[in-house]
Amino acid sequence: MRILRGYLFRTILGTTGLVLAVLLSLGAFIEFIGQLNDIGVGDYKLLDAVVYVLLQMPSVVAQMLPIATLLGALLGLGTLASRSELIVLQAAGVSPRGLARSVLLTGITLGLVGLALNTYLAPPMERYARQQRELAKFGQAGISAGDSAWIRDEATILNVVPPSEKQPAGHVYVFRLGEDGLLAAIGRAESVRAEPDKRWFLHNYAETRFTPTAIRTSVVPESLALEGVNPDLLSLTVVREETMTSASLWRYVQYLKRSGLDARRSEVVFWSRIASVFAVPLMCVLAVPFVLGPLRSGGAGARMLAGLGIGLAWFLVSQTLSDGGAVWNLDAVVIAWAPTVLLAIATAVVLGRTR
Repeated sequence: MRILRGYLFRTILGTTGLVLAVLLSLGAFIEFIGQLNDIGVGDYKLLDAVVYVLLQMPSVVAQMLPIATLLGALLGLGTLASRSELIVLQAAGVSPRGLARSVLLTGITLGLVGLALNTYLAPPMERYARQQRELAKFGQAGISAGDSAWIRDEATILNVVPPSEKQPAGHVYVFRLGEDGLLAAIGRAESVRAEPDKRWFLHNYAETRFTPTAIRTSVVPESLALEGVNPDLLSLTVVREETMTSASLWRYVQYLKRSGLDARRSEVVFWSRIASVFAVPLMCVLAVPFVLGPLRSGGAGARMLAGLGIGLAWFLVSQTLSDGGAVWNLDAVVIAWAPTVLLAIATAVVLGRTR
């Protein structure tokens, strides 16, 4: 049995890698086309666009892995069926359930790869890709990025820290320099808003101004911070769930709940990551009844078409529930796990009917 599992592991892993290569090529091409309009903006050049696309690939792999696993398993097991190897296995006493248990190891391995991508690799690489793109496009504004964004325009420096688990409230620090280059004033605002006319306004701004004879403080509901700075720079300060590691995202969800804020979207993203990991082994097992069942006599094209349809259906159900959950007032855990639970039920039913 160990030899069988190793053989199936190598076969399905190879075909899944082939499918992923095709899907990644298509995804990279589409992503690159989306960057063409930005090439030439500031210092954003063709090479920067290529680097941006490459940094996005771990996220693309994580998103496409369940579908790629199903297609790869169908292609791999279909190849074995076309060479009558599956018939030999059945004649040797290997049942469909036994075959499913053997391919489950491959699915678990691929699921762990997806977990590592979603948890450690894809979020920081996507965040870095977005930051470097904005820095290249708007570098002339004097900005830098990290956990917060530093934006300088002549004598005014803004430090914008978006809400996160480390800085739950988020804030904007303002530093104003005098004509002599020394610090003339320091202030703090709850948030900053950029208008299309390139004017930036601070909300609930408190400022301390230093003069030769005194220190003066003031608090105003709104204050003009910058003029002539592209409002697209604010994209560096927006909280994006897809750029947060799973641990950071979970802590951020807990902060939102403690603060009485809407945590639905962030919670859906977190649980969807976990659910997609469990969907990968299910997709691998689902290929078994299709190869031994209704598509036994079909060609590779028919099996791939069926797999593509199932994968797209799972993806569309996931997106529909994610987008419509707020309208229907569904629990975030239900929204995230429902597609995978439905997939598990469908897999169990069709596997149980396979002889």
